[in-house]
Amino acid sequence: MLIILTSSSLFIALSGTLKTFFSFLLYGSPLSYPLLVATFLVIYSVYALNKITDTEEDQLNTPERSDLILKHEKLFKYTSCACYIFAVLIGLICGWKVLLVLIFPLLAGIIYSIRIHRRIPRLKDIFAVKSIIVALSWTVGSTFLPIIYSNQNFMIVGLVFYFFFIKSMINTVLFDLMDVEGDEKIGANTIPVVMGPSRTIKLLLILNSTLIVVILFSSVYGFFQAYLLPLIFCVIYGYLYILYFYHNKIRLQLEIMVDGEWVLMVFISLVHLKTYP
Repeated sequence: MLIILTSSSLFIALSGTLKTFFSFLLYGSPLSYPLLVATFLVIYSVYALNKITDTEEDQLNTPERSDLILKHEKLFKYTSCACYIFAVLIGLICGWKVLLVLIFPLLAGIIYSIRIHRRIPRLKDIFAVKSIIVALSWTVGSTFLPIIYSNQNFMIVGLVFYFFFIKSMINTVLFDLMDVEGDEKIGANTIPVVMGPSRTIKLLLILNSTLIVVILFSSVYGFFQAYLLPLIFCVIYGYLYILYFYHNKIRLQLEIMVDGEWVLMVFISLVHLKTYP
């Protein structure tokens, strides 16, 4: 059951939706359920299509997932296309700004994958670009959808953007750490392939530590006061799974622990709100 949830992209889509939900809470913006639904549809669609196109790599890194995708390839194609169409329709109804944010992951994926000229490498073949593009794709929606209809302090938006970008960057690189063997065989210049596991973990710990500065800065200036405890938990949780999965290369556990982080964050935030003075 867990393999089906993670392989089908349903779990990661739920996780991304809850991440955007948490962003609404951080900003104090009124919840928009159409935007949350659109977020779920876009993430499911993009990741389902990506798993179809990456079946060759997945045969090396996660053969059980690749086998499941190949077995139900038509189902994944049809549902992913349908979900993206519905997401675009929601974007058209909600306005061009929403539409632009929703199609950003697809545009980023196309630019990231295409080869402009045979002598010019694709962006995905350049060191660290894959991680940055994936992290940006996650960050743009979570940062900007909740404030699409309102004005926010530029500093608050910057802090939210940085927080989500660093969390997404850490998670992306950590998954690449699981796929080092397969990525080396196909010549993918991911951060773990180039830097090695040990230095990669040190980099992730440094990145996670920068989020402490974000929390301290927010505390001093009075930002996110109702959510400082959940944010602190998020940083501590990051340290835990970075160190844990340096020694335990079990992908299913990583997917559950990392993608399940936002389930915990939303739960802790809602419980904390009830007790917050």
